[in-house]
Amino acid sequence: MTRFSVFAVLILSIAMALFLTPQAHAIEKPAYEVLQKEGKIEIREYPPMLLAEVTVTGDRKEAANKAFRKLADFIFGDNQVQSKIKMTSPVVQTEVKSEKIKMTSPVMQTQTSKGQWVVNFMMPSKYTMESLPKPINSEITIRETKPYKALTIRFSGRWKQSKLDRKTKELHAYATASGLKIADTPDYAFYDPPFMPGFARRNEIQFRLVE
Repeated sequence: MTRFSVFAVLILSIAMALFLTPQAHAIEKPAYEVLQKEGKIEIREYPPMLLAEVTVTGDRKEAANKAFRKLADFIFGDNQVQSKIKMTSPVVQTEVKSEKIKMTSPVMQTQTSKGQWVVNFMMPSKYTMESLPKPINSEITIRETKPYKALTIRFSGRWKQSKLDRKTKELHAYATASGLKIADTPDYAFYDPPFMPGFARRNEIQFRLVE
């Protein structure tokens, strides 16, 4: 075994020791009920939950990094009572789609790789809107969701855009074949840190069902 291979195995072992532990699995995750399941695809029903969220601009990776720093500051004590809030999982990222406007003439074209993204953390279930520490950063908003149903696919591996696109197409195909009406934009949910080995990561893509 080469020196590089030994080093790679050592790093992998450390990552697994740190994050494949009972403490890592004890991190609170959203509660949901599985209504229907076919392979890795599920229809789930979620109860109300509190979210801390922020809107940022950039490509998907850039936006995720910007938002994570802001939200992490909030839960690590950058709030009005300087209280730490336990980390939950996953981090959820949703692209903000521009509003459709009726066609006019002429056509003016500008290309950009930047977009707007809403990124959120679920707040621990012990909090209410009243008891949750308020963020100091005015960019962070706290909101309570209403119950909703979602079409979800779960997968492992790294967060490559090509893989996200492929899984999104699988959900679209399933929704079409099943006669389900889904929202226009998906939610990307990432449960693990970037240095978690790809095979051990939990990733999900969701489309909310339109009633």
